[in-house]
Amino acid sequence: MYLKDIDLRELYRKWKKNLKQFRGFYRSTPFVTLQDYDDFKLKCCEQGKYDELAENILLQINEGTLCIVDLPFDVIIDIALVFNNKYRINPVLNINMFFNEHGIIGTEDNISKLINNSLMLEDINTDKFIMLYDYDRYDDSIDVKKIYDKLNNQYGIGDDDFPHASFLKRFGYGKVSVFTKKVVKEDMKLQLDYLQKEIEVKIEEVECFE
Repeated sequence: MYLKDIDLRELYRKWKKNLKQFRGFYRSTPFVTLQDYDDFKLKCCEQGKYDELAENILLQINEGTLCIVDLPFDVIIDIALVFNNKYRINPVLNINMFFNEHGIIGTEDNISKLINNSLMLEDINTDKFIMLYDYDRYDDSIDVKKIYDKLNNQYGIGDDDFPHASFLKRFGYGKVSVFTKKVVKEDMKLQLDYLQKEIEVKIEEVECFE
């Protein structure tokens, strides 16, 4: 199966469908930019690697708690499929990835994972949601001034990418649980610092093996 054989608009719609009040946090960028990506043969992707991680996350959240996951791309795409198909929870993909053949971030493996899992995504209608962010959206250790053969397509989380306290309260959320790596990304930390002035925020460290 090749990239050119994929109906990217249809895959975009599958993730967007039934997001209801969370639709504004979903990003089309990965699917839009893939329309201009050079064709290549998609890889078959391993499934089930992060099923246990998804289960462990769900065991730690309660009614009235919004779960936010900030982990590497392939991890969140895998657990998104588990949340959707197995636990009937709508995954909200806030991934503003600008896929480009010469980009600093975003690989053909990432693309294969996204497309394969999108094809397997089942149609569900539920009032349960989980928000997912790509931890690898930027890398502070990279000096972009020294990279001349790559497009700097790194990005950060802005105010429009994150639910405000008023939004959460309106829809019955009194707490936010964030599952991420040991070092919380600075852009995520800024959003959480602001949010916790009005909403309880709990950060859970997650170990995931990529």
